[in-house]
Amino acid sequence: AGTFDVDLPLTGSPGIECRAGGTGGNHQVVVTFAVPITVSSANVSSGTGSVSSVGAVGNQVFVNLTGVANGQTIAITLVGVNNGTNTGNVTIPMGVLLGDTNGDASTNSSDVSQTKSRSGQTVTATNFRSDVTVDGSLNSSDVSLVKSKSGTALP
Repeated sequence: AGTFDVDLPLTGSPGIECRAGGTGGNHQVVVTFAVPITVSSANVSSGTGSVSSVGAVGNQVFVNLTGVANGQTIAITLVGVNNGTNTGNVTIPMGVLLGDTNGDASTNSSDVSQTKSRSGQTVTATNFRSDVTVDGSLNSSDVSLVKSKSGTALP
């Protein structure tokens, strides 16, 4: 259906990834900088998960994560980010809560209702969060998965 992004602000409340990461808890984080950069490495500096690969192309860094557990906020640290003038580390917080389609840090009846109301729609930039199975379709599988996670929340 396409690639759709969850914004991950560096300050304030973290963005929440509500879609399944498969049996391996796999997610990709793309960080966009204002100018081209290089990066030495990346790691999960808090939370459960690890970096399987990292690479920079121009002003974007692609971080592939594995083993990311549900129901947590992780911190991804980019080590040795260099823009040609300055070098430093950048830490990106990311909430992970399967089924939290409205991004309020709790999976509940609101998320179930929202996902049900979108069932049958084409996946777009405005409703992609309800495609929690990440199969390109909004259907009963998504509704069932959100229902199964109802009652969970970020700490």
